[in-house]
Amino acid sequence: MKKKIKRKPTYKQMAFETAVRNPERYIGFLSAVKDFVGKTLDNDTLLEIVSHLYLIGEVSSPEIIIEKQTTIDDIKDKVAYVNSTRRADGGFPQGFASRFWTYMRTPSEFGFVYAQYGKKFQFSQIAQMLIESKIDEQEAFSIQAMKYNRKSPYRNVSNDFNFFRFILKAIIKLKKNKKSLSYEQFIIATLSNDGNVDKFLKLLKNNKFRDYEQVFKFVQDEYNVTTRINTVTKDYPDVIRRVLIISGFITIRYTGKKLIQINENKLNYINELLKIDFKLTDNEKADALKYFKKLNTKNKEYLKIVKKYRKEDKIIADEYTNKLFNIIKEYEIDENIISESIEKIGTRRTVIDEFKEIPEPLKLEFYISILVALKYGDKFVIRPNYKADHIGKPYSHAPGNTGDIEVFSNAIYWLIEVTLIRNKTQQLNHETTSVMRHLSTNEEFKEHLYKYLSFIAPVIHYDTREFFDISVIKSKMNNYKVSLKPYAINEFVEITREKQNFTDMEKYTENVFTTFKNKLN
Repeated sequence: MKKKIKRKPTYKQMAFETAVRNPERYIGFLSAVKDFVGKTLDNDTLLEIVSHLYLIGEVSSPEIIIEKQTTIDDIKDKVAYVNSTRRADGGFPQGFASRFWTYMRTPSEFGFVYAQYGKKFQFSQIAQMLIESKIDEQEAFSIQAMKYNRKSPYRNVSNDFNFFRFILKAIIKLKKNKKSLSYEQFIIATLSNDGNVDKFLKLLKNNKFRDYEQVFKFVQDEYNVTTRINTVTKDYPDVIRRVLIISGFITIRYTGKKLIQINENKLNYINELLKIDFKLTDNEKADALKYFKKLNTKNKEYLKIVKKYRKEDKIIADEYTNKLFNIIKEYEIDENIISESIEKIGTRRTVIDEFKEIPEPLKLEFYISILVALKYGDKFVIRPNYKADHIGKPYSHAPGNTGDIEVFSNAIYWLIEVTLIRNKTQQLNHETTSVMRHLSTNEEFKEHLYKYLSFIAPVIHYDTREFFDISVIKSKMNNYKVSLKPYAINEFVEITREKQNFTDMEKYTENVFTTFKNKLN
């Protein structure tokens, strides 16, 4: 591979890898590659890693067919062929090696990993804690965002500041003046050369940015931007917005305009994070290993803040039922509206504009919670365990070892686990044993007489159904009283609208056990 000639750095728009728009996906990638930590990233190892990603369903191709018996060796040649036209990037050669870099570039920029061609693969302490569920995605991204720097070994730019600190300070300052940041103004922020908050706010005061065309004309004139309008106004800022949301920093409001506001539930947390001084030397901004090591420092200080505000998150979680009803009332949601909203998940269409910024997997949890609240809210507490902003909109999944949605009264405990995973292997490996663990290890509801479990996915594969059927048998044999059923999304919606959930789970459980007994006899 020819040595790339490094261009003279210039001022550029803030950007991340746009091939992976949803930062939630990086958690799956990190979990998938954890066993390769310590291995040298040569061609052999990289082909094994990328083949592994196909094998477990993290990435897919119509040309690579994965069956139950498929092994990495079975697909290596096909993986190499399918990725052969990918250009060299980030110091990684053309082909499957470059494909690996697509998934590791942003984690490298955030200091989650050290991934350099020909070097040993490394995880940071925060990345390790994330995949071990010792911290959740919101905590991990918010910590590393406070350390991130525009100028780095991965971005040959003259912009030399922390964009996240800059934009948060700007939004907080606007809030003090009872103002919000419009999405058009946010695009302008991504072009900042120096991260000067006062200069940026003065620029907003002196200019009007009514639409994308006006924004694009301004950045062409002021910043000599030659990139396409969609890239400048949609692609780049969209990925940054998603990182800001998953970090718990912002919420999006619609009032004729799309507005970016601080997440008031996290305001005290954000202010404490901002107090920690984190600076990189020129050498650390230029060398990948030094950059990684620096972004792996001060963890003790950041984690202390994380643990302090977990208690606050727990208190807020108990308010989610009320917030669900507030949302139902404010947006006049009935079961027809929410059923249609659930049906449109994954189609890029939305019924309620206010919720379209919520990532699709979280949106499903949110909508299922609303549907259950509409049907059972008069008799049960409905507690979704996702993290939500001050409005009640979710921005991060439930912390590790916690169920998705808990519905309970004095006698009944009903756990609802929700996933958008369609891939057969991923569904079985990632969404089954953890579900049963959430049910069996929940001390809060240990004494409840009746326990129920609904597992919801777009499609229930045979292996997944078989897992839950076996779980029914084991539960009965151990005198553990639980009624459960795996549901396709549309089936669950139909049963819930009829308010037949408990009867349906009881019938399913009894049928599984009866069939098993008959076969034994």
